[in-house]
Amino acid sequence: MKFFFIGFHASIITKLIFNVHYNERVIGFTMTIVAFYSQNASSELQQDWQERLNFYDPSIKLVSLLSKEAEKATTALLWKAPLERIKYLKKLKGLISLGQGVDHILKNDLVPENIPVVRIVDPFMAKTMSHWVLLSILSYTRDIYGYYGQEKSKIYKARKEIDFLSPKIAIYGIGEIGNVVLKDLYNLGFNVEGWSRTKKNIQNILCNHGHDGFVKMLKSCNIHVCLLPLTKSTNGIFNKETFSLMKKNSCFINAGRGDHVVEEDLLESCKTGHISNAILDVYKQEPLPQNHIFWKQENIRIWPHVAAETNPQTAAKQIANAIKCINEGKSPPNMVDKKLGY
Repeated sequence: MKFFFIGFHASIITKLIFNVHYNERVIGFTMTIVAFYSQNASSELQQDWQERLNFYDPSIKLVSLLSKEAEKATTALLWKAPLERIKYLKKLKGLISLGQGVDHILKNDLVPENIPVVRIVDPFMAKTMSHWVLLSILSYTRDIYGYYGQEKSKIYKARKEIDFLSPKIAIYGIGEIGNVVLKDLYNLGFNVEGWSRTKKNIQNILCNHGHDGFVKMLKSCNIHVCLLPLTKSTNGIFNKETFSLMKKNSCFINAGRGDHVVEEDLLESCKTGHISNAILDVYKQEPLPQNHIFWKQENIRIWPHVAAETNPQTAAKQIANAIKCINEGKSPPNMVDKKLGY
């Protein structure tokens, strides 16, 4: 009931705002125009974001990035947008990613160097990702797909279970999300360790770093989970060479980005059985084409990029604050280091 009234009041405020031109003052504030674009999203999603943001800042007005009105925007809220449109936003002061990843904004260097880029850091998303990784690992260790097959054939028979203490789990990328995944797996009794570009310390967990640490984890672990940001240095990081270093019958799980993986090399490793199972949520081309070979490979499991979706309810407050900081010339939290790519 509390949620209903919040949405109800936000909706009323939004309708009042939409009835007033953006350059007029409304009960003491000036409209803040924000260009909005989310690939393949419906108009209902923009309206949902509008209401959520207005709960924290009634001055915000979302307009389509593709509209003429967007040229008055001082901020842009984007997910996989046509970035060539940015050059028409002459008043733009900052960009905000609608997700934790920013590779879709930084690619092709279309964003001017003086324009700050902000990403979402949401505990809700981190926990959601942790749930998906745990689901994927349990599906592998408890052979859930084998049991589904038996169910269809009416076979009532126990299958081989992998003792959860036996496999060593590697988490590649232990930032805001990976850190949560590591701790949740550890607290459930799994044998887990992490890898990052630079040295990190997480209580009770072995953290590897650099090239040597990366190779060590590839060789010593049985389950490999990619949660890395996509940068120039991580593009294609999982390839023929790295897959060959993994133990035979390893499980590979990717919830990072499709470009982390050389798909032809993963497919070959799955065909030979060197990779016994691949569980994927991201791909080079999304949506995954219906004629893509992954659909036909029995030991590749397909998810439609849903491991950790942005939740307007939990992320709106920080986005509204980022918009406010950008317009006031302040540095918002979670600014991206463009040189590092995250």
